[in-house]
Amino acid sequence: MRIRPYLLLSILATLILLADRMPASDIPDRESAPAFSDATGTIRFDLYQGYFMVVHGSIGPLKNLNFFLDTGTAPSVLDSRIARKLDLKGEESTSIAVLGGRTQGGQANLPSIELGPLKRSNLHVVTTDLSFFQNSFPVRIDAIVGMDVLGQSPFVIDYSARVIRFGPVPALAVSVPFRLYEGMPIFDVEIDHAPVHLLFDTGAGSIILFTKDTQIGPSAKDPAIRSPQQIGDFESKQVWLRSLRLGPEVFRQKLALMTRNPKPSQFDYDGLISPVALGISQVSVDLKGGVLAFRR
Repeated sequence: MRIRPYLLLSILATLILLADRMPASDIPDRESAPAFSDATGTIRFDLYQGYFMVVHGSIGPLKNLNFFLDTGTAPSVLDSRIARKLDLKGEESTSIAVLGGRTQGGQANLPSIELGPLKRSNLHVVTTDLSFFQNSFPVRIDAIVGMDVLGQSPFVIDYSARVIRFGPVPALAVSVPFRLYEGMPIFDVEIDHAPVHLLFDTGAGSIILFTKDTQIGPSAKDPAIRSPQQIGDFESKQVWLRSLRLGPEVFRQKLALMTRNPKPSQFDYDGLISPVALGISQVSVDLKGGVLAFRR
């Protein structure tokens, strides 16, 4: 089965964790973990295909850039075109694992990034060609902003009102603790009464589960290098989940995609959990407190 690129967008961002990182000494004083702050404010976002959140922000002197917000990303990702405009120094080539192969990218430090009330300076990012987003969305994406930026302050996403609010979060119906993996929230979930660990990913339009190679097809020992236009082509199959338990809440009869985990030795989770795929209308994340809350 061939999946269109929009179903793989957060997978790309998640798998960027597998980039061959350069030694810390090669990029001095870089920041990748959230610097917690008391930032407060509200940002409106455009919503595409029910889950893909885009807001405006700035990087250095460049204003009114389009940022895709994705809790399943850390570090954040900068489009190579913007990196060239900023004339970033210290970029180095790196191989990035994506489902179905590999693509090329680099690493660099951003002088500054601003998103509503959030500000970061000297931020370590991955750089790669993000032009493939335009295959599925009527907007050019200049950066994928992940939890290294979003997680500075507690926030609540209101999909109905299309706003994200930073600061003290309201009490919602269900609260669930999480642990952090590479700066991103991981949950203990039960699927059909079997325990799994899923990454919370607002950038995913579907629940995505990693499985063993034999359940999908023959494994590829030497993944092919893919151009940006080829990203999104991977083998998968659809399955119905009879039940999915997240904390005290049980979701029934949910559709999921199963696909091969390209680097099982490096991932400490079993797939991605999408709030919109569960029918969640509001969700809050407190990275410092280690708690997620939501309302259907």
